[in-house]
Amino acid sequence: MATTLVCRVVSRQPVAIVALYGTLDQTSVPRALVAMRDCLAEAPGMLLVDVAHLVVASPTALAPVVSMIHDAHNWPDARIGFCGGSAATAAMFADFAPADRPYVYDNLDAGLSEALTLPVAPRASLALRPAAESPARARQFVADTCATWGISRVGKIASLVASELVTNAVVHARTPSTISLRLAGVRLHVAVRDGDPRPMQRPLPLDGGSPADHGRGLLILDAMADEWGCHPTADGKVVWAAIGVG
Repeated sequence: MATTLVCRVVSRQPVAIVALYGTLDQTSVPRALVAMRDCLAEAPGMLLVDVAHLVVASPTALAPVVSMIHDAHNWPDARIGFCGGSAATAAMFADFAPADRPYVYDNLDAGLSEALTLPVAPRASLALRPAAESPARARQFVADTCATWGISRVGKIASLVASELVTNAVVHARTPSTISLRLAGVRLHVAVRDGDPRPMQRPLPLDGGSPADHGRGLLILDAMADEWGCHPTADGKVVWAAIGVG
């Protein structure tokens, strides 16, 4: 019998809010992860999860959530807060490492009060068609944005990274995509969201030791970006890269 869990996205920017109703267990947790990751794909400064009406079946159900919290430290560099949870839920989080626990608030209003005190990172985005000219448009967009933000010194590297991410969306996803830039602290985050759910894998060398043609662009990401990764969304995926600007 399927577990009842309702996930409602209340807002996405500048603070993302997801409300969960019902029971969270190993059967229903994928549904919650999709809703939360979909909000994280838009790179909010903070994701608040309203769990006032949620029952957590066991610590095992929270393990995938904790993994997502860990991933969010790297990208999109967002805090995740749980609001209105029971004492039993708080005790379950206490079993995990401190770095992997969410922020905990008595209620949603308390979480929002803190979230709204956080600095708002500069953001810019551009919608693209699955067309041959899109990588060039992405390069120009990134170069212009870096100049506007006073980080031209990383503009060339960021433009190359963006070009590879968009090229992947054009050639392999073949769907419209959106490139987003976010300057958080000393790192520039470049992300491309498309409508293809297939994950972007790190390239493996062929028997001769050279990467396959379709993997050469990903080797550029390995060389140019401090970190990069791929996360699923409700309707596809987002591929991101982080570049130091300090």
